[in-house]
Amino acid sequence: MTKDLPTLKGLRAFEEAYRLRSFTAAAKSLNVQQPAISYQIKRLEEDLGVVLFDKRQGRPVPTGPAHELFETVSRSFDAIRQTSNDLRQSAAKPSFTIATYPGIGTYWLSPRLPILAEELDLNTKLITVKKDADLWREQADCWIVFGRGDWAGFDAELLILEEVCPVAAPGLAERASPDDPFDWPKGARIIEQDDPENRWLGWDDWCRKQRHKQPPEAQRISVNDHGLALHMALAGQGVALAWLGIVDDLLTSQSLIRMSPHVLTSGSGYWLVGRPGFFETQKGELVLRYLKGVDEG
Repeated sequence: MTKDLPTLKGLRAFEEAYRLRSFTAAAKSLNVQQPAISYQIKRLEEDLGVVLFDKRQGRPVPTGPAHELFETVSRSFDAIRQTSNDLRQSAAKPSFTIATYPGIGTYWLSPRLPILAEELDLNTKLITVKKDADLWREQADCWIVFGRGDWAGFDAELLILEEVCPVAAPGLAERASPDDPFDWPKGARIIEQDDPENRWLGWDDWCRKQRHKQPPEAQRISVNDHGLALHMALAGQGVALAWLGIVDDLLTSQSLIRMSPHVLTSGSGYWLVGRPGFFETQKGELVLRYLKGVDEG
């Protein structure tokens, strides 16, 4: 049976005594009397069944078990201190958090955050995760989620309809046939997003719709999120399927080039999602208006 954790007072006394190599200095640091430090460390040694300090030389010298314990205790307390400071800062300064996927977060939302933060007059935070289940665990003010807009217990407004087409860097696009997205220079690959949940349109859907032959496995590169697929396409490492609403800025700047005039659509898309009543609040109205209207001027 696992024993309870040692006392917090004992661990703090140990950490300071180890760090300062002095029971007296540890007592001063913790604003207690020196006998209190000695008592807490003695109780800790009895609890753990080890000797933590060799005091035969006048000053406490850490033993082997003390070194091992300090590594764990120090990391744990540092993590607690950091989290506590983060919580204090967030409590002291109001903030607004949006959670979404890496691809849309990197290539669509992040360029819009500075102006959105200015509009909200709040510290605005972007969190990105890959899986829907993890996305809903985030304590966000709102989410940008892919689907059909039917999440029980939430309100949703459509931002970007799913419309995909192949894109590539200019150097690769200019050498490709405009009539066949798989007629590329030797060594070119398609970059596909691994999607075990079957959420998004993929290369197999594109090939069926356009009546192209499926490319051989050796011609495929699989990655686990849309943002990485776009990053590799920008680097000229292959052709990726892109959501047009997300990459409009990259297409306008010609950082990416469309490899086909055709698009593939579905009934899904990216939705701004909030708790019930979110869009009736001042913040919700502002965020929705800005994210839906930013491309209109």
